[in-house]
Amino acid sequence: MSDSHRPLRVIAVGGAGSMGRWAVRTIAKLGSASLLTVADIDLERAERVATAVGGACRALRLDATDEAQLRDAFAGHDVVVNTMGPFATFVGPILSAALESDCHYLDINDDWQPTIEAFKFDQEARRRGLHVVVGLGGSPGVTNLCAAHAAARLDVVHELHTGWKLSGATIVDEPGFPAPAASAAVEHWLHQCAQPIQAWVDGAVGTVDPVEQVDLDFPGLGKVTAYTMGHPEPITLPRRHPELRSSLNLQSGPAWLFEYLREVATRFAAGEIDLQTGATMLADPPQPDDAGERSPLPIEWALAIGEKGGNPYRVAVHPRAFHPAKMGGNTGIPLAIGVELLRRGALHEAGVHAPETAIDPREFFDLLAPLTDDSLTDADDLLAVIEEHG
Repeated sequence: MSDSHRPLRVIAVGGAGSMGRWAVRTIAKLGSASLLTVADIDLERAERVATAVGGACRALRLDATDEAQLRDAFAGHDVVVNTMGPFATFVGPILSAALESDCHYLDINDDWQPTIEAFKFDQEARRRGLHVVVGLGGSPGVTNLCAAHAAARLDVVHELHTGWKLSGATIVDEPGFPAPAASAAVEHWLHQCAQPIQAWVDGAVGTVDPVEQVDLDFPGLGKVTAYTMGHPEPITLPRRHPELRSSLNLQSGPAWLFEYLREVATRFAAGEIDLQTGATMLADPPQPDDAGERSPLPIEWALAIGEKGGNPYRVAVHPRAFHPAKMGGNTGIPLAIGVELLRRGALHEAGVHAPETAIDPREFFDLLAPLTDDSLTDADDLLAVIEEHG
């Protein structure tokens, strides 16, 4: 690209899906694309998205399991954005085809296993001068950049944790785009809660059990409880902060729901039920007579624990506002911001990156603020930053 500020030719794989639609709309709103292709196996839905967005947006039927189709579809584009799950199946082939087509690549991958796989493409991406950013959604994505912002406020960081709240991880139905009863997001949730999780433990790569209770002293809230989850932040944050002793991704919500999740996950792991059955059970869990207390934790957050000025400090960072489309907006919009930062030449060096090594948090949150709530101006409006000594 001779002019890094010109609009890009962008193709969105899975662009008619719940997260893909918000990425496409926001790319168009930001003026990031001169060509914006909504690529989806459901051509009719893709055409509805493209018609609604208008301008340079067009629809294309794409079977993401066909690698020849991927390469043909990516020809004539500068950037591939991928919202196509399950990511364990699709990240490798789509990323490989993007690089072979000399396209930059960004995704919302929230599985730790394909995150490790993606870093194997780093040398090839650097050789071609291409930018690859994996995990640029809510968690991972916003959480990683909150973590980078929190860690920068400390002199030494010992622990760096990220988290998200179940109440924010819901799909909001849109006219003409009904969400299935048991979505792919629920299947992902079950899958990542039914097997050991790779994380950062005692200063090195280690494993933790899923849905394991973790108690934290959270600035501004005091003692809180969360539960382990197999998202990739603990895979990537230690790459930027190798001095870390611990890094976990944690989910929060009502205790009764996590007890039920453990039961369903145990049955799924034992082969008693299949993935779809388990996801259907989790999509409509039996409600207890006493739901207990709500989790006080924010919808997305990061917590850095370390030292400042020779004293122990804890720093929490989280957005004060979230998009009314919940998971769709909170995941798709950050991905679109990544495309806009690429257009501006604001991404860091070529190669495969997680958000925290590719993106300046301030630049990202300055763009995210008005896209989340049009009453917000910049990062200072959007982000809550709470520091506590001790």
